[in-house]
Amino acid sequence: MKRVLISPGEASAAPLPAEWRQRLEAWRTFLTQCGSKPSRKSVHALRALTLRLRVELEHFLPEQAENSAAAHAFQRWSKEAKKLRKALEPVRNADVYLARLESLRVPPAGVPEGGTPLSARCTSEIEKLEERLRRKRLAGIEKLVAVLGEHGKRLNRLSNEIEAAFAPHMSSKDPSTAQAALEIVAELANELPSLDATNLHQYRKRLKPALYLTEISAAADPLAGRLATAFRKIHDAIGEWHDWQALTQEADRVLHSPGKPDGLVSLLEERTEEALHRALGQCRRSVKNVGKILPSQQKRPVVAERGLPFEEEDLEAEICR
Repeated sequence: MKRVLISPGEASAAPLPAEWRQRLEAWRTFLTQCGSKPSRKSVHALRALTLRLRVELEHFLPEQAENSAAAHAFQRWSKEAKKLRKALEPVRNADVYLARLESLRVPPAGVPEGGTPLSARCTSEIEKLEERLRRKRLAGIEKLVAVLGEHGKRLNRLSNEIEAAFAPHMSSKDPSTAQAALEIVAELANELPSLDATNLHQYRKRLKPALYLTEISAAADPLAGRLATAFRKIHDAIGEWHDWQALTQEADRVLHSPGKPDGLVSLLEERTEEALHRALGQCRRSVKNVGKILPSQQKRPVVAERGLPFEEEDLEAEICR
């Protein structure tokens, strides 16, 4: 397999705030690593950081003219970034599924080593699925390296353009992003008034921008920091559930053995159901905490489409009931 070496390139001389410079440098480093030796860590980090940068950069665009250098640079980089995330996804998924399968071999907390062994059928099916996933990961790496061979240098160059174009408009003392995040959460409460297995993953994807926005200001703004903690707990709990759900669907496709009480699919369905209850419970607790930490003047976030105040108690009951 041909490996592609992507030079991180020269950093722009523009005076970006240190935290932005560090994120872009980290992104270029992971891009280089994925072009030569895509590890689980570098693939996951590059995929997550690509979306984080897209959300954060887009947050600064409304202040710029539509035809500005910053807007054009963002549009070009974002188009390539979408292709990159699509290429990273199969490798990331295989890595996550393999890790979840390995965790099934570990006895639950409080059970001694060697306790509650897996059935022979379940063990055999785990090994079969692992082999399938390893093959899918290798195929995904081949495609990823090909994509980086075609687009990697352009992505690296566009990241330098982003740095130069956005630098004049960014400050290390930018106002808190907490309010922008709260507006996203209020919109979600309006659009998804009740959460269950049919829309939980959609909610998580829509919540990600709010999480990333609060993390921009978390170090400087205590409110943003507390919101980031609450949103991160929701994000991680729903993510765990979705991983189990997707792995269950993959196992069902590969094994064709539904309904076997001692089989892998049945075990995965149990783990998925447990993770769903944890995710919904975490959602209730975290949203309740969000209502408690908001300053009084921000306890009535506006729902954009209806222009109506959204009460604190409604935020808890409606989002996560």
